[in-house]
Amino acid sequence: MADDGRDKQTEKAAHIEAYSQRIIHLRRILPIIAVLLLGLLVLAANPDFTRPPNQRAAEAGDARLVIDRPVFDGRLSDGRAYRLIAAQGEQKNNGDMAFAEAQMNIAPGPQSPGLSFTAGEGFFSPQRPGQDGTARLQGNVVAQTGDGYEIRAPKAEMNLRAGLWQAAGGITMTGADSTLRAARLAADENTGIYRFENIRMRLVSADKGAQ
Repeated sequence: MADDGRDKQTEKAAHIEAYSQRIIHLRRILPIIAVLLLGLLVLAANPDFTRPPNQRAAEAGDARLVIDRPVFDGRLSDGRAYRLIAAQGEQKNNGDMAFAEAQMNIAPGPQSPGLSFTAGEGFFSPQRPGQDGTARLQGNVVAQTGDGYEIRAPKAEMNLRAGLWQAAGGITMTGADSTLRAARLAADENTGIYRFENIRMRLVSADKGAQ
């Protein structure tokens, strides 16, 4: 019986020794864990750390400069000058611009009358080497031609160098003696040719127009 008592005391002492060793290890590890957790909290509080690298790079490349009354000048392929003026624009690093309340004027040519656009908003990509340059207008687009026609469309897109533009969302063109509606308009300012699709046209008689 004495041997059994000594064995139990030895076993109990071994458990106590093992427990003491675990406590010693925890005392060593806990401060390290606390420092690591504090570091993670500091890093997580930094927005640049929480965003993935590709997102940070995209944001850096998409920086915008707000410009009041921006003005862009250029020329079509036939040499005619154009000018785009907006109330305000947000320009990216590469020169592309989103704008609000814009007017775009195209000078008249030998075969084409002058042309003036107004729009609530849009996007402008200037001409660069190897690129024609584009302008996308939307939000109550109104085009006034130098020969007396008004064209209304929800949106329009232009190739600036080539002098081509189109309104694919439906248009209404009014003149002194007619109203024309079409599903799509494709215009070539170099030749002065306008092509319409799915046309509906109403003529105004000279008598009615005089009343």
